Amino acid sequence: MLLGLFLAVQRRWLRAAVVTLWMLLLSAPALAQGEGAAAEDPGAAQEAKPADPAAAKREEARARFLKGVELVQNGAWDAALAEFHASRELFPTQVALKNAAISLRQLKRNAEALEMYEELLQRFESKLSAEDRRGVDEAMAGLRRLVAEISISGTPAGASVVVDGRQRGTLPLPGPVRVDAGTRHMRVFKEGYVPFETQLLVAGAQKKSIRAELAALAQSGKLSVEESSGKTLDVLVDGAVVGTTPWTGVLSVGTHTVLLRGEGDLGTPPTAATVKQNQTTTLRLSAAVLDTSLRVEPTPANARIDIDGVPVGNGVWEGRLNSGTHKVEVMTEGFLAYSREVRLVSGQREVVRVALERDVSNPMWNSFQPHLYAELVGGIALTGSLGGGAATACASGECSDESHPLGILAGARVGYQLTTGLGLEIFLGYLRLKETVVRTKNANADVPTRATDYQDTTTLSGPLAALSASYTFLEQTPLTARVWAGAMRGRAEFENTGTFSGTVSDPSGATFDFSERVSIPEQSQNIWVPFVAPEIRFGYRFNKTFALDLGVAGFFFFPPSTPRVDTTNDGQADQTRSAALPTYPGVFPGNTPAKPGNMFLTPDDGFGAFVAVVPSVAARVDF
Repeated sequence: MLLGLFLAVQRRWLRAAVVTLWMLLLSAPALAQGEGAAAEDPGAAQEAKPADPAAAKREEARARFLKGVELVQNGAWDAALAEFHASRELFPTQVALKNAAISLRQLKRNAEALEMYEELLQRFESKLSAEDRRGVDEAMAGLRRLVAEISISGTPAGASVVVDGRQRGTLPLPGPVRVDAGTRHMRVFKEGYVPFETQLLVAGAQKKSIRAELAALAQSGKLSVEESSGKTLDVLVDGAVVGTTPWTGVLSVGTHTVLLRGEGDLGTPPTAATVKQNQTTTLRLSAAVLDTSLRVEPTPANARIDIDGVPVGNGVWEGRLNSGTHKVEVMTEGFLAYSREVRLVSGQREVVRVALERDVSNPMWNSFQPHLYAELVGGIALTGSLGGGAATACASGECSDESHPLGILAGARVGYQLTTGLGLEIFLGYLRLKETVVRTKNANADVPTRATDYQDTTTLSGPLAALSASYTFLEQTPLTARVWAGAMRGRAEFENTGTFSGTVSDPSGATFDFSERVSIPEQSQNIWVPFVAPEIRFGYRFNKTFALDLGVAGFFFFPPSTPRVDTTNDGQADQTRSAALPTYPGVFPGNTPAKPGNMFLTPDDGFGAFVAVVPSVAARVDF
């Protein structure tokens, strides 16, 4: 285990080191020779005058790029992305764009990664080497398989389109919107209209179209937003830019999320504003430098996010906040709500990834449909005895050797699942049990006889059928309780053999001791054997249609009275088992023979009520 952990850490370190070395190699020529227009060499900033603003920006771009490479080495892809973005905004270079795209791919933000590669080609296609161009083309081809396109049309013109909390333009859009495959949340908004909201499930490389027709507000109020010191900043309402401060607009009645955004890090945290019908709500906000940022990535992707009690939208949210402690809440129908306090440090960016747990008590997960299912069952059957005369003899201490019956059970079950737990079933199968004991056995003849090595064998085998009801708890690891009731059409077969000894005397008082090996053929019989059986099983469900489980059942058998008889007509009529003992000639004085006569075994019943424990394995398929 320790070796595996060591190798895993080594592989992770080696992978990070290779990526870091690759990024540094990529950056060396770009930062040394420059890319783009003339005099765009960030490294040349070392020779520029400190007062030169362009040189200062190039130097900061270089420093942020190298910081991003350092973060990559530590596996901090999100923080590295922020540094590469900052470097790109200060002074765009080929390596900053490429490494930003790589970081986005590592973070599974595939649509943004594809856009970053397209920007790389737009700016620096002519400067890419053949090998770099081939690598970019391969990366873009892979990303296109993971990215979907949504064509959004509708009215009125100028309505803002927000997808997963990110504004993607206004209607009419110039082209399709690229999104990552999965569930996407879309909102179309315009002042004075009822917002259009929907969710779309899109697969990789899929193209979908949607039309948003916004209706004029029937009930509305006004919202007035001002910046307390008179600064001009963008006003964002529910994630869409609606104008600049001071701003007044007509909105739907209810609660809206408002924030201001200005140059650099200037802005305000999200604020909730309640709009009332036919009234004007005034919101006076004070802009400040927001020294940290937060990104929240929920699963499911359409979950609602609240920051400090203010709803900020559905899906991924990213924005700037003041440093300090903030409360993050994530919620959606059918899942348990998530709440956490996040401490944000000045100058740093925090990413919170939240995977909500299902609320199994919610009716939305009850997608059950009644259905048929089938099972194959196989196991072994164990029991103390089959009852009857053999069991009585052993209970009296007359057995010298007793092998407990061992057998097999195999069959198939077809059921109908009425509810998520309850199923009704029919079982058809085959059971075989065999018992052998060595015991003392008395027999009646003209003289008494007795055997101490009498071997008594009983076999019960045949098909059986049963109705059962089962109830299953849990889904992934099903725990099933079942009760069977049915009957077996069994064939009862018996064998006996033993060395019987006795003494014969003649009229003169002479005696003769004899010993004879005797086996009396017995009649096989077909009998009905009713039974009931409680059962408990535990298993694992691999998917919606297939499961395996192990279980144990206790079968209570109630066979009818089954007297053991021989194969002769007299034996069957009298319900006896008899055999003629041989005559011993010339054993008495006067050459008189000894005649033991016919030997009759004492009566035995073949079976009594007995219990069989059956451990088994089963495979189940749901249709």
